Amino acid sequence: MNKNLPEAIRIIREAMAMSSTDPAATVAQALDDVRLLVDPERPAGTVLHRAAAGGWERAPQGQPEYPADTEQPERPELPKRHAQETDLEQQARAWDEACERARRAADTIRLHVGAHPAFQGVQVDGDRLLVSLHIVDQRQWGEWRTYFGISHDKERPLPYVVGGDGHRDGVRVSVVAYDLPEARAHALRIAKAPYELEGLVYDLALPQQDVNGGTWFFEGARAEDGMPLLSQDGRPEQARLSDLTRQAGGLTPVTDNPSQLVTPVMTTLTGGAGNA
Repeated sequence: MNKNLPEAIRIIREAMAMSSTDPAATVAQALDDVRLLVDPERPAGTVLHRAAAGGWERAPQGQPEYPADTEQPERPELPKRHAQETDLEQQARAWDEACERARRAADTIRLHVGAHPAFQGVQVDGDRLLVSLHIVDQRQWGEWRTYFGISHDKERPLPYVVGGDGHRDGVRVSVVAYDLPEARAHALRIAKAPYELEGLVYDLALPQQDVNGGTWFFEGARAEDGMPLLSQDGRPEQARLSDLTRQAGGLTPVTDNPSQLVTPVMTTLTGGAGNA
């Protein structure tokens, strides 16, 4: 059944209930007002088809498909960014360009971090990327977040995974970090003086080293808002833990037995954060 029939019946009944010297004209006008009548003078819509050589080509809506052995009418090819492109053609080209950017970004990610033990894979999903990681130590997650431009408020915690949305090279990226909740729970269990900041657990009982080799110590001082204040050995200056994690490139605990499970994420993670 034509799905427009119930609406057409309702419109006709309302029109017939109106007092009019020409009921037929009233009904016809009511149907036309809600676009249930076909205007033969209205130009046919345009449907885009993927061309054999790539790109798009126009075909009027409802135009029959031509068999392969039938000579098809010539269609002039439009140059890229043609001034007479329709909105639909511009959208189609923009979609192709976005998908190509995503493919290039995926290739770059594979090149930079494809050999990292935590990296499981990247898939192209149209104009965005889907990345899977296996996190065995929660300290790595901060570096991965930086690499993919994921802020803590964009995380989606689930029982066995943590998801996050960010950008890399201007491409949307959805990341799934398997076993990260367990890695965080383990960090809380073994820390003597745990402090959680933006989803990462810091053991303040241990010295913390920044990427430049500087070592920072927590001696019990805190800011008015409760943020731990750290200082370098022998220096009176103190720095907020939150400032150190942002400005000093992250912190790594200094232990006598460093974890063999943690492999630095190049630069850590070559190329820094993705561009939004």
